[in-house]
Amino acid sequence: MAGVLGGTEIAIAYKIGYVLNFYREPSFRRIETEFGITRPEIVTLIVLNYREGVTASDICEFSGHLKANISRGILALEKKGLLRREADAADRRRQFLFMTEAGRALYARYIPMLREREKAMLACLTAAERRSFERILDKLAAHVPDWAAAGEL
Repeated sequence: MAGVLGGTEIAIAYKIGYVLNFYREPSFRRIETEFGITRPEIVTLIVLNYREGVTASDICEFSGHLKANISRGILALEKKGLLRREADAADRRRQFLFMTEAGRALYARYIPMLREREKAMLACLTAAERRSFERILDKLAAHVPDWAAAGEL
């Protein structure tokens, strides 16, 4: 495995993807199975827990998910009573999204699993390495708008 991880022409991107896949895939599969919500629904609730009153487009911009998938997730969450929408008074076509109490309760049930998995993923790092890693990730994340085309989402 070390040969593949270090031997590709896109070694850094490949390693980031490798680590993220082993964090995200088992975590999201477990949430899907135990709580009956899909990945776009999981991501939508994560975003809404951070900041309510956003739009589907805002969630796509934050998550990199396709608009069609997020839109389906929003419809499903609404049908399940986990979020509600409010029309923008200035533009009735625009909808702001908010978690319901049931949405908050569901989020509170699955987020501890994600936190524990993150803790396990980072267990090999010292506290100083974690702080450095987080600073580097912050810098990379801030740089995304400079190289990622908005039309790709």
